[in-house]
Amino acid sequence: MKVHKDTAAVVTGGASGLGAAVAEALARKGARVCIFDVDANLGESRAEALGGLFRKVDVSDPASVAQGFAEARRRFGQERLVVSCAGIAPAARTVSRGEPHNPEIFTKVMMVNLVGTFNVASQAAAGMASLQPLSSDGERGPSSIRRQSQPSTVRSDKSPTALRKAALPR
Repeated sequence: MKVHKDTAAVVTGGASGLGAAVAEALARKGARVCIFDVDANLGESRAEALGGLFRKVDVSDPASVAQGFAEARRRFGQERLVVSCAGIAPAARTVSRGEPHNPEIFTKVMMVNLVGTFNVASQAAAGMASLQPLSSDGERGPSSIRRQSQPSTVRSDKSPTALRKAALPR
């Protein structure tokens, strides 16, 4: 798929890090970029610098994702490109000072990284299904899932493995 001035794109986690780099690269190619992120201050300034749109979206909440897509689509039309970079990776030991790892932290990681990616991908795909194909093979727009691991940290995050198992054919 060629990215150009008529390409509407959504980048989750686009306020910083990998997501910001992706949003900037898409904007340089002319895409109309909407950033979904929970960091409103950074997200607003990043979107303004790109000539794009920012929406405060919690990817773990399907209603928040739906509202973000509705607002992005009102401004730019149906997205043809979605890149999911939203994610968290808090480092924690399985046992620290005799205390077990906090299960609330693990649950939050899974909600953002796994469920959040599913929420975005499924709602984007539902919107893209309404588009006319771009090619004879039926392509309506790619959806990309990226995970950035942080070496040298102990991760309680098993969501990349879960995403691969859910996405790959058996």
